[in-house]
Amino acid sequence: MPNINIQATEAEERRINEFISALRTPCSAIMHPESPFNSQEFESEFRSKLLTHHCFMGSPLYMESFDSAFVAACRRAGYTVEFAPEGQRFWDIELGNRRISLKSSKAQSLRENKLHISKLTEAAWIQDCRTASTRQERTFELFNEYCNEVDSIIQLRYFKRQNKYELVEFPVRLFNPILELDRSHFSTDGPTINIPIGADPPDFTLKIDRSDAKITIANINKERCLVHGTWQL
Repeated sequence: MPNINIQATEAEERRINEFISALRTPCSAIMHPESPFNSQEFESEFRSKLLTHHCFMGSPLYMESFDSAFVAACRRAGYTVEFAPEGQRFWDIELGNRRISLKSSKAQSLRENKLHISKLTEAAWIQDCRTASTRQERTFELFNEYCNEVDSIIQLRYFKRQNKYELVEFPVRLFNPILELDRSHFSTDGPTINIPIGADPPDFTLKIDRSDAKITIANINKERCLVHGTWQL
């Protein structure tokens, strides 16, 4: 790295020192050996972005800041990344030949072994459905479209009590059993359905939320996902 000799005010020097101190905050990173992001380039870039937001700016890495950090780390690791076109409602980035939806959560109710996606997507039609057949038909249409458009969901989870971040991938193929559901499962206005039917434990719970007109994916079994990495502060 070249030496940079610039004149700085006292305030600027304080900010520079604070920034360097933030980047040097102790942070233990563990990457999954089979993760495609298991490289020094990805991990160090992502960690520097995480520490910038968490320790320098004083706010958790979340939402747009997570998206930006993830894309920067992928590009640093040599991946080609393109953002979704404006108006695309299901996925956020194209990583190589994979279309990925980026999610993040810092909810107090986060559980170690269960993931929660509060809003997979909006679905205004939910509030207009009055019959099980219509509800089933529209649900099948939505998930057919979603599964054709999206390959994976990657979620960054921040556990405040443990001061820990976790990067987890949920494969969209786990949605396939939804398309085999019997009409009887759609009889109520806001069905809550464990998927697959009869599995114990289920892979996840599908919630068709009529009050907020959205699709929620709850109780996701983390064993069915890939934890790419964790960062312990």
